[in-house]
This record gives sequence, structure tokens and C-alpha cells, in this order.
Amino acid sequence: MKAWEELLETLAHHLGSEAVATWLRPITILRFDAANVTLRATPFQKAWFDEHVLPLRIPFLNNNQRPIQIHWETLNPKSQDKPVSPSLQIRPDPLDPEFTLKTYLRTNEMGLRMAEELSQGHAPAFNPVVFFGPSGSGKTHLLTAIAHALQGKKVFLVHMQTFTDHVVNAIRLGLMQEFRKAYREIDVLIVDDIHELARKNATQEEFFHTFNTLHTLGRQIILSSACSPAQLQDIEPRLISRFEWGIAIPLSAPPDLAAILAAKASRLHLDLPPDVIDFLLQRFSRSLKAAIDALHALALRTDRILNRTHAETLLADLLAKEQSETLTHEKIIRRIADHFGIRPEDITGKSQTREFAQPRQIAMYFCRTLLNTPYQQLGRLFNRDHSTVISSVAQVEAAAAAKEQPYAEAVAILTRALRVSAP
Repeated sequence: MKAWEELLETLAHHLGSEAVATWLRPITILRFDAANVTLRATPFQKAWFDEHVLPLRIPFLNNNQRPIQIHWETLNPKSQDKPVSPSLQIRPDPLDPEFTLKTYLRTNEMGLRMAEELSQGHAPAFNPVVFFGPSGSGKTHLLTAIAHALQGKKVFLVHMQTFTDHVVNAIRLGLMQEFRKAYREIDVLIVDDIHELARKNATQEEFFHTFNTLHTLGRQIILSSACSPAQLQDIEPRLISRFEWGIAIPLSAPPDLAAILAAKASRLHLDLPPDVIDFLLQRFSRSLKAAIDALHALALRTDRILNRTHAETLLADLLAKEQSETLTHEKIIRRIADHFGIRPEDITGKSQTREFAQPRQIAMYFCRTLLNTPYQQLGRLFNRDHSTVISSVAQVEAAAAAKEQPYAEAVAILTRALRVSAP
């Protein structure tokens, strides 16, 4: 049905394509005519529609611009009409084999000491333990290293998005008991990026009960966040208070990326001259790890000493792939929203609060400097007067040059994350 598809596309701009794909696209169209449509959905899908879609008051019109009335046929989640599934696939995320305590650069001594203590597997002195810091500060590395060290126990490490996916699938399939069994019969729960709980009501509810069960049983809970628990936004106070029951360990800004490359090359017994390291840092961002692995594999098959010219030849295919991943306004806004733990629409929205204003200014700065977008176009993109855009870009430039926080740190981290390969 064309009108329904157009409605979903419109809703994707307001609610996000992921939310539409998760909650609305599984809804089945049973019957429709020029003025009516009958939809089949689970009670939870209909409740989600009522809570998130109806308040938007988006017109649902036919070809003659007349309203289409929605009728519902709801399914019992345990009925035979639900999608057939052999079982709910709930597994922890795979562990990166390189993220161990031995490979962690000693730039956050307090965090490293806590990780080493947790890796002993003793009864928890602090529960939960929350590692927090900016993107690139080593949170995922430390969490993964702890999981590696505790392989003798039943350890469950997941990114918060994975936990959310598990909740969503369990609700859709009517298998919440299976979900709860998987998450509550473990020794250690490790969850990366808990700030991504923001605005996810159903996920927050399940995480609250999972946390309570494990904490009551004395099971260790280890979390990471982009900010301290007290600074988390759009998460229920009862959850934040539980995150504060234990200890929060701050992690500083990321170490020099050249040092990380040199350490990785040393572990691989790969001789990387300074000019090759410079080349890798200048030309790769998304494919940097793959580039190192490729150089290592190729070096094993030849005795030739690597130099920049040789590296460019060996990595031509990867370089072409890196350059093909074109940066866009949408990608910049989404990446900055992820960094600050907010939604892309918060950046382009009307709110003037500090929480959204600073990320918006930084997004304007990167859209201008990386894509050379005209100020008037940026004004339309961010729903601002172009003079506001000019002053915002200038403010971020000046703050970054003067190393004024929080702009300087965010710009440094995001410059690395968003850098486009040099021509």
C-alpha cells in the first residue's frame, strides 16, 4: 500500500529509520480501500504506535488527499499467528582478541588498576563499576579485557544496542522468559555504552529488573558510559541511582593514535617506519585496523622493507574503499549525536539548551570545514539563520585553537572519527 509506505518514510524522519524498521514495518496490512486500512499487530506494537506515532499528528492521506482511517486486529503474542522462531537467539557480543590488559596503553592508570582487580574474579568490592569517558578513551578495551580474563566464569558482555535488540526481539516473539533466563543466570554482566539507554523506555524497564536481580544475587555488574552516572540524560532516576551504588572511574581523553599504531605493530613484529605511520594516519580512519593487518599479512610473504611508496601500492584496494565511503551532512550529524549521547534530530531541532546547542555548533563547524558547505545551506540544514551559523563556526574554531573545553576535546576526537581520506 503506497500511502502506508509513504507514512513510514515520513515517520523515519521523525522517529529514526531503526525505530520504524523495528516497530512498524513488521505490522501486516490485512485489508485496505480508499478510506480504510486494517492492520494486524501485537498489543505491544499497537501500544508503541499509540505512544510514539499518534502524538506526531502526521496526516495519513489517500491519493485524493482524504484521511485514511486505521483499524486494528491485535494478536496474542503467544498465539499461533506470531512469527515462527525456533528460539530467541541471545548471545554475548564477540570479544576482540586484541583487547587485553597487556595491550592496553597505560594512559589511564586508575582505570587499568580497577580492571586488573575485577579480572581476579573475587566477590565484588564495588557493584556496579562504571568506567566513563569520551569516545576513544579505552572503555571498550577495558571491558573486553576483563571479559577475556574471566573466561572461567559465565560472563555476558554486550553493547547496549545489543541488549536493546534482545529486548525488542523477545517482546515481538513473546519470549520474555527466555530473555530473562539468559541475562539473569550469569556470573558477570558487562554492558558497553549505557548512555544509549536514553529514551528507550521498554529497554530501561528490562535493564532495571535485570540489574536488580543480579545485584541482589551478588553478581558483578560492569558498565561503561560517555559521561558519569550523574550526567546521564533521559534515563529514569531509579536506574541512575543504581549506577551510583558502586564506583565510577573516569577515563581521560584518548592517547596519541600514533602510539597505538606503534604498539600494535610491535605486537605483530611488524617494522613500521615513521613515514608509513604518517601515511596510515593521514589516509585511513575507518579501515585503519584492516590496513595494519593487511600490511602484516603482506610483510610475512616478502623480505622487502616497508616504506611509504610500498605501503601505498600494497594498500591500494583498501585505500580506494576508504575513499569511497563519502562523508555527508547526515553522517556528520549522526556521528556527533552518538558522541554526545543525543539524537540527530536534537542537533537539527529548535531547542536552545546547552545540552543540544554545543553539539549543534560543533556539527555546523564540521559540515563547514569538512564539506565546505555554504553558510546559507547550513542555515537551512540546521534551521538557523546563516549569520548564526557563521558565528557558531567561528566560536568552535576559536575555542579549538585556544584549547578551550569542552570544545577542544570534542573537536580533537571527532576530527579523527570524521576525517576524510586525503586525495
